[in-house]
Amino acid sequence: MRAAAVCYLLLIILTPTFCFAAAVERFHGVSIGMSQRLFERIYPKKQARTYRGDGTDEWITFNEPLKGASAGMVTFHLHQGKVTAWRVNDRPEVIEEYMGEFCSPSFSSQGGMPRMYAAISDVLLRIPLEAFLKVTDRRHPVLFTEVYDAGTARFANTAEIISSEDDAPAFQGGMAIIKLSTAFNEAATPAPIEGVIAHELAHRVLEHVRIVHKTCDLERQANALVKQWGFVDEYKQASLMFGHREGDAASCKEDKSK
Repeated sequence: MRAAAVCYLLLIILTPTFCFAAAVERFHGVSIGMSQRLFERIYPKKQARTYRGDGTDEWITFNEPLKGASAGMVTFHLHQGKVTAWRVNDRPEVIEEYMGEFCSPSFSSQGGMPRMYAAISDVLLRIPLEAFLKVTDRRHPVLFTEVYDAGTARFANTAEIISSEDDAPAFQGGMAIIKLSTAFNEAATPAPIEGVIAHELAHRVLEHVRIVHKTCDLERQANALVKQWGFVDEYKQASLMFGHREGDAASCKEDKSK
């Protein structure tokens, strides 16, 4: 009560933003200007969700809260070894960090498949936070890699995920691998690609990858979740462009009654 009264008095005498500024300059013991050495006593880098470095700048994301059931994320920005800022649930930044660690370099402007990168990023940006936290958990992450449908690489090729000494441990609970055909490059827009990616992530969220015997019902469950997430148009475009054709032996028809 006393602290609140002092804060209220300062608000009147000084400026209306003073207490707010003081409040946001600390986060679970972390303060602006704190050295990296002290910061890592509170947030050990080996417990990070994702990491990105660029020269003297680092962006490190952790579960929020750090221990217990995760309800979100917090990303800290460090410059020249000092904390300069943090943001809670900064999903675009976390996606950039995550894809830098767990996505094939081919899915980038340098790799020649920027449409694939854009599609993966957009799906990760739009799925519910609970699903996002699950599929990007480095203890059991989803890896995105390519499958070649032309050239000699269609017979055999190698993909690699590289870890550095700055990376937190990963894969303790295994991994899921989403293999995307290079034929997706023929799509005029990312939309149908997003429909496929959302469908595959739905299988991961629903834990279908652990089921040995795949059935059409599992496909329908994944399709229903994709639509629930808001990818209705993307699902339709993916079905038209990449889905099974009528009469295909492996075709799973949608249940029109639902």
